[in-house]
Amino acid sequence: MTSRAIWIALFASLAVNVFALGAFVGVRLTETRVATPEAPPPRARNPLMEAVRALPPEAQAAWRAHNREFMQAAGPEIRESRRLTREALRGLGAEPFDAAVALAALDRARDAERQGRSAMDRRLVEFAAGLPPEDRRAFAEALARGADRGGRPRGGSERPGP
Repeated sequence: MTSRAIWIALFASLAVNVFALGAFVGVRLTETRVATPEAPPPRARNPLMEAVRALPPEAQAAWRAHNREFMQAAGPEIRESRRLTREALRGLGAEPFDAAVALAALDRARDAERQGRSAMDRRLVEFAAGLPPEDRRAFAEALARGADRGGRPRGGSERPGP
């Protein structure tokens, strides 16, 4: 083996060892940072789906089956309310600005959203009415936990304070 080959092998070995040491230190630092107890628990993306997951498999299947029908009927209205909201918010930048027009557009968007929420509230109540008492209780508790974690409360006009 020539002296040049030895130097190349030594350099390659050094590079591999530095890489392995860096990976080991990086993993240890990341574990320490992630394991801090000060981090808040992750929020559920969809409190309603968390509540459905609290139910037995048969009830979950019933929710999914009826939810397809509900979304086919209510989906266009829900999408329309979102479209109206986007348009109303974009209208805030229009020139010349007309506050009355902006408020009227936001009112239309809010009314459409209220109708969609009312339909979902009816859907929740109808579904809960068909559950056995212990499943209904678990469903209600899971929905309330979702509302406590920042999900929107159902059926009320409660809004968080400033």
